[in-house]
Amino acid sequence: MIIVFAAVSKQQIRDFENGDIDKDQFIDILINSERIELSQIDRAINVLADDDEFSEYWEIVGGGEILAGGDGSALVIDPILFIDEENDSSDGGDGSDNGGGFQIMDPAVYMTNDEIKKGAAILETIDKEQFKDAFDSKIKKLTKRSFLSKKKQALKESAGDIFEMLWNEIAVLRSFYEKVNDGENHAVIFSIYENEDFE
Repeated sequence: MIIVFAAVSKQQIRDFENGDIDKDQFIDILINSERIELSQIDRAINVLADDDEFSEYWEIVGGGEILAGGDGSALVIDPILFIDEENDSSDGGDGSDNGGGFQIMDPAVYMTNDEIKKGAAILETIDKEQFKDAFDSKIKKLTKRSFLSKKKQALKESAGDIFEMLWNEIAVLRSFYEKVNDGENHAVIFSIYENEDFE
């Protein structure tokens, strides 16, 4: 799964919701916006939340408000528009599956600047040492589970690389939120799923 975060202004969201700009125009705004695409941020947050679905750490990505246009239809975005060309093997389908194994299943949501500010404040409290402690605890729990016990050694050997990958996603999101907050913008968020996510 890839989670896309795009910086947009409050006025642009208001114009879309009011029907002053249509879906294609708003998607053009997203395509040309400052944005990041993270594939592991949900796992990084789960490490911090320690499997607690009500943890404040989930506020980092926020529940968000479903984004709907002037006709009341929730915004669902064709993944082909946000996948690198080298990964794109579209067969010109209906947008639910681009032929290259990517799907959009959820409508886009947005976080207000206040919500971004709150998420940024939580991110600011997380240092690398704290995250490493939470990560090590998570790895220890995973290796105790029976279905992973045979892969215990492989997991230990790759733990360092996994940690750095997850920490990098937190750092990228923190930097993005700082920029969005400084510009007093909102963020539109949507997920792109790969077929393998459902296997």
